[in-house]
Amino acid sequence: MCRVLGYGSRSHASVAELIGEPGLREFTALSAAHGDGWGMAARNGGDLQISKAPRRASDDPDYERLAHSPIGDLGLVHLRWATPGLPVLDRNSHPFRYGDFAMAHNGAIHPQDRLPRMLPPQWEQRLSGSTDSERYFLHIMYRLEARGGDVVAAVADTVQHIRANYAPNSLNAILLAPGTLYAISWHDPERIPYAAMRERGFSGSDTDASCYFDLDYLVTENTVVVASTGWPQDGWNVLPNGSVLIIDQATLDTRVELF
Repeated sequence: MCRVLGYGSRSHASVAELIGEPGLREFTALSAAHGDGWGMAARNGGDLQISKAPRRASDDPDYERLAHSPIGDLGLVHLRWATPGLPVLDRNSHPFRYGDFAMAHNGAIHPQDRLPRMLPPQWEQRLSGSTDSERYFLHIMYRLEARGGDVVAAVADTVQHIRANYAPNSLNAILLAPGTLYAISWHDPERIPYAAMRERGFSGSDTDASCYFDLDYLVTENTVVVASTGWPQDGWNVLPNGSVLIIDQATLDTRVELF
């Protein structure tokens, strides 16, 4: 389980500028529990740039530097809580890249011993690491070819496939595509890992944790931000479970599509 943040901006703004210094401190503080690595991806014009490391974000000066750098007008941030059994390595850190696409995932897919069956053999060979999350991403890419480039349809196909064959607790993700950001919201409220959260230091009640897998978003004149919960998000809207928030890079127009 992880924390994710995605954004669109009318200018090349830093994450600190987009959510404010207090917001950045609060979001980064989530790495106390989600401390198995961090990653960022951003579009600078049409170019996709990715930086990541298998270290706690709050302890890494590279994270601090990039969070204060205007690296693009469409991007994402990921704080990793590794699925138990999956190693903390650079190649397992999010976001993952395939061509001109990048994705970061929040959730876990079980059982792990059947993960190699998620992809066709030729796609399984394209893995750079060993995670459920990278397989989830590559399955979307596989379905994207079959769907003629329709991202939402590819996401819907993938979510249906994983739900039918595995036991995911969340398939929430931020997907960067050429010219567009997609925030994917699908999770099972009955599979929130309350015990594991308490082991990681969560001190609230189960009621407080019941929105752990929610994705919230905020639209302003010059920015759109969507993020996991756990830090102050007053006035934000909840993205419906089973939907995709679509942000156009050129105009910042947004729409929500159910799948």
